[in-house]
Amino acid sequence: MQAPGNMAHPAQTPESLRHFSWGVWAERLLLALLIVLFIVSGFIPAWRHLNSDFPNYYLAARLYRAGFPMERVYEWTWFQRQKDYVGIDQGLVSFINLTLPSVLPVTPWSSLPPLEAKHRWLLANLVFLLLTAFLLTRITTLGWERVALVVFLALIPLRNSFLSGQMHVLVLLLLTFAAWLYFRRSSYFAGIILAIAAALKVYPALFLIFFIVRKQWRAAAGLVLGLSGAVAISLYIFGRDACLLYVRKVLPASLRGEMIDPYSTAWNSLTALLRRLFIAEPDLNPTPVAHLPWLYALLQPLAHGLIFVVFMWAISSQTRDESSAKLEWATYLFLLLFLSSQPATYHFVALILTSVLVLDYLLAHQHTILAGFATAIYALICGPTIQFPRVSPTGWYNLLFFPRLALMAIFGALLLWMLVARSKESLRENLNSTSVVVAASALIILVVVGVISTERHLRGQFENYGTRVVTMPGDLFASDPVFSSDSVLFIGMARDGYTIRRLRSGSVLDVPRIGGDWFHPAVSEPTDSVWAEQASDQGSRVVRVLTAPGHATTEVTPEALDAQEPVVSRDGTALAFLRAVNGRNSLWVQEVGAQVGASDPGVAREVAGADYDVREASFLPDHRLIFSSRRNGRFALYIATQSGNIEELKRPTCSARYPAVSPDGLWIAFSCEQQGSSQIHVMDLEGNKELQLSHGDCNSISSAWTADSKRLIYATDCGRGFGLTALAEVSISR
Repeated sequence: MQAPGNMAHPAQTPESLRHFSWGVWAERLLLALLIVLFIVSGFIPAWRHLNSDFPNYYLAARLYRAGFPMERVYEWTWFQRQKDYVGIDQGLVSFINLTLPSVLPVTPWSSLPPLEAKHRWLLANLVFLLLTAFLLTRITTLGWERVALVVFLALIPLRNSFLSGQMHVLVLLLLTFAAWLYFRRSSYFAGIILAIAAALKVYPALFLIFFIVRKQWRAAAGLVLGLSGAVAISLYIFGRDACLLYVRKVLPASLRGEMIDPYSTAWNSLTALLRRLFIAEPDLNPTPVAHLPWLYALLQPLAHGLIFVVFMWAISSQTRDESSAKLEWATYLFLLLFLSSQPATYHFVALILTSVLVLDYLLAHQHTILAGFATAIYALICGPTIQFPRVSPTGWYNLLFFPRLALMAIFGALLLWMLVARSKESLRENLNSTSVVVAASALIILVVVGVISTERHLRGQFENYGTRVVTMPGDLFASDPVFSSDSVLFIGMARDGYTIRRLRSGSVLDVPRIGGDWFHPAVSEPTDSVWAEQASDQGSRVVRVLTAPGHATTEVTPEALDAQEPVVSRDGTALAFLRAVNGRNSLWVQEVGAQVGASDPGVAREVAGADYDVREASFLPDHRLIFSSRRNGRFALYIATQSGNIEELKRPTCSARYPAVSPDGLWIAFSCEQQGSSQIHVMDLEGNKELQLSHGDCNSISSAWTADSKRLIYATDCGRGFGLTALAEVSISR
C-alpha cells in the first residue's frame, strides 16, 4: 500500500467538482440528521430525568459541602443511605469507581434540587462541546462542518454521556485543549491541563509515558507538577483518609478492571473478554471456557504488554514534523482507550479527538479512500452494540459479544500502518534498528512483572467458591448476614435499591419493602424477631419486621427513630443502633419488648459519642458492647458498658472492623485489614488465641455466627468487583 505522503493530488474536473458538491450536501444532510437524533434521543431525555450517573457526582458534592467524611462515599450501602436522605429519585447510586476531585465541577450546583442541578450541568456540557469543536477547527484544516460531523458520529457515546450526566465531555475538552497547547509548542502547560483531566478521569495521567518516550521533558514536567498539585489539593480538601483509601484500594481495583461486575460483556475490553473466557464466578460468570486463572494471569499482561510496546515502538519514530505529532497524539489517546479495562460507551467521547486528527492527517495527505474507511470504522465503534439473538455469552460464544473490541483492533491496525508508513525508512530498516531491541526488552519486563503481580493478586481468591452459601445468577451484592431459627437473612441489591432477602431451604425470597431501602437485619434468638433499618427521605429508623408466611405484605413496628444498623442482644431485650451527625456515628442502646408486636421500648442512652465515629457493634452475653471505631488513623475494637465506660481492646493489633461475638460468648470474629485487604479473623475474648480464616488479595467482612459457634457466614468480594460481596461459609477449628 502506498504511503499517505506519496499520494498525488487529482486534477479538478467539472465532473469531480459536481461529485464534490453532492458530497458536501450529503455530509450536511447527515450532520443535520445526527444533530436531530442527539437532541431527541439524548439531550431532551437527559433534561427530563436524572438517569444513572449524575446523582453519584451530585450526592458526593453535597456530602463534601456538608463536611461529611469523604472516604465513606466508597461504601456501597452508606452512599445509598445518603441518597435516601436527600430524596434523590434514583434506584441505585455508587461512587465506587470515581475520583474524589470529580465532585468539584458539580459542586457549584449541589445546593440546587437534583434535576435542576443536572440542567445546569447539561448546559455546561453543551458549552464544553462547542469549545471542543472550536479548538478542533484551530488544530486541523477540516472546518466547522466536518469537525461537527465527526463529533456527532459519536452519537451514542455523546447521548449516553448527556443522559448519564457524565464527566467525559469535560475531559474531552481538556484533552483537546492540551493537544492544542502541545502543537503550539506550549508543552509545559499542556502537561498541566492533562493533570487536571487526570484528576477527573485517571487515564490522561498516562500521557507521562508518551512524553518520556517522545523526550518531551517540559510536557512531562508540567504533567508531574500538575499531578502533584492535584494530590496536594485533594489531601487538603478531602482529607488524608479518603485519599489513602482511593490510592490503596479503589485505584488498584479500577486499573485491574475489578469494579462494577468485572465479567460484564458491556465493557467490551480485552480484560473483560479474558475474564469471561478463563475465570469462573458462581454468580457473574458460571460458564467460562474453563476456570484457568493461571492462563488469565499469563495472557492478560502478555496481550496488553504486546499491544502497548508495539504502539509505543511505532510512536517513537524520529519523525518530528507537526503532522506526525498530531498522529502520535491521536494514536496514544486511542491506545489508552483500547487498553482500558472497563470502558463504558460514554468513555468513547474521547475518541472524537483521535478521529478528527486522523481524518485531518489522511485528507492532508490526499488519502481519501482510507479516510472514508477510518471514519466508517470510527462510526461503527461509536454505534449500537451488535446483538446476536438466541445466543448467550457462555464458553467460546463470549467472543461474539465483544464486537467493539474487534472494531477497535481494526482501527488500531490502521493507526499502526499510518505510523509506520510515514517514515522515510523501510520497515526492514526500522525492524533492524536498536529501537526494536529496546522495545523487546521493555515487553519482556512488562510481561514478567505483569504475570507475577497478576498471579499473586489472584492467588487464593477462588477458594471460597466451594463454600458459597447462595448462588443467584447475575447477583451483584449480598452482605450483612444474620441467622434466624430456620433461615439466613441478608441484604441484597435489587434494581430499585437494597432489600432484605431470606435464604430458607435453598430458596431465596425478598422480604417485601415498604418505601426506601432496607439495611442491616438483626434477629433475637428467643423470639426469632427481625429488626432492620428503613431509610427514606425522612431519615433512617429501626423497625421490627413481621412478614406473615405465604403473604406478600410486610408489617413494621417502629422501635427507634433517627437510628441505623440495629444490633439486638441474644435475649431480645436490648437494641443497639447508630445515630449519625454529619456522617460520624454515635452508639446508642435501649430496651425493647420481648414479643413481636408488643413493643415497649425504653429511653435510648448514648454509649459512645460521635467522636468515636462508631462503625459496627455486637452484644456480649452480659449486654456489654464491642464496637469498632477509627481513632489515631486506624480502626480498633472497644468494649463499652451501657453506662458509657469505654476501654480499647489491646488485641487485635491490626485495623479491625465488623466485630461479631459468638453465641457461647467465648469468641469474637472481626475483619482485619492488612496490606490493603481485609480478612476474617477470630479471637478468644481474652486475646490469647487468634486465627485467620480467609485469605486472598480481596476483602472478607461482616461475619455472622451459627448457633453452635462453630461456623461463620461472611461477605466476600473475592473473585468479584470491589465491595460487591457474596456470602460464603467457613468452619472454625479451635
